[in-house]
Amino acid sequence: MTPTTARLLSATLTTFILAATLSLSAQTPDATAEKAVRSVDLIDPAAFGFGRPGYMVDATFIDTQDFANRPGGLDFSEVRTILPVWTKKVGDLRIGVSLSYNLSELDFNEFAGLQSESLHTLEAQVGLFWRPEQSRWWGLGFITPGIGTDFQGLSWDDFEISGLGLLGYRFTNSFSLAGGLFAQYGAQEGTVMPALGFIWQPEPFIVQVTPPFVVLGWRATDRITLSLSAYPGGGSWDIEDPNVNRVDLNGWQTAASVIFQFTDRCSISVRTGLNIGGELELRDDSNRVIANETLESAPFGAVNVRWQF
Repeated sequence: MTPTTARLLSATLTTFILAATLSLSAQTPDATAEKAVRSVDLIDPAAFGFGRPGYMVDATFIDTQDFANRPGGLDFSEVRTILPVWTKKVGDLRIGVSLSYNLSELDFNEFAGLQSESLHTLEAQVGLFWRPEQSRWWGLGFITPGIGTDFQGLSWDDFEISGLGLLGYRFTNSFSLAGGLFAQYGAQEGTVMPALGFIWQPEPFIVQVTPPFVVLGWRATDRITLSLSAYPGGGSWDIEDPNVNRVDLNGWQTAASVIFQFTDRCSISVRTGLNIGGELELRDDSNRVIANETLESAPFGAVNVRWQF
């Protein structure tokens, strides 16, 4: 799985889990709606933006990832934000727009002649969610255009776009299943693949299995949630350098998290774990691979703050 595909599949996951949350909460009588929405909120340890919409900021710091086959290593840190912009309900259809921005700081330590780079990912998402009243069926679609760049010069190669169509069914108040198709295009490559996943909530536990993201959680109290999770990290960026035109970084983060809900709207979480399966690929302006390095596992720490509507 390329880092571009992994990140866009994360967007697929975000939309699916948001839809499942809406599908479950929409069945609740108005008198207890707010309490019910809280009860079906899903666990978002890495602030990918699922569950109730809101503003999110997430910062990750990874220790030096040594190159497996040569001296040296890669230093990486990242700050991510998600900003809901607009939403409107028209009959059984809800339309929403959000923006996300990632700032990734990479220090290559002179690998392939590269030093420190500040890399940016900016994406917009337009989503549609359909759920008829008194029905267990629901559907959704989205389109997500974006760019990955160092902002030293923009070209068509910086552009990426993805799309998703899903049809879901709520079997019970605690179990929802969905399937559909996911497509993406970026870096002169396109991908079409199935999108499958389920969410099971045997309170006070929750199991979210929607590849490439897996979460096992336990709501220890009304304010504290503990979780184990695995999810993809990294990204793809076009850069302006005499020798390197594109940077692809991927890996998986396995983490233990503690989420503390200060109020009904504000929460903070910390997580720590291991970044595994890392790979760094560099390409020139002819899209030729000039370096492909396996990265050793490295510990990481992260914190995120979220304000929910």
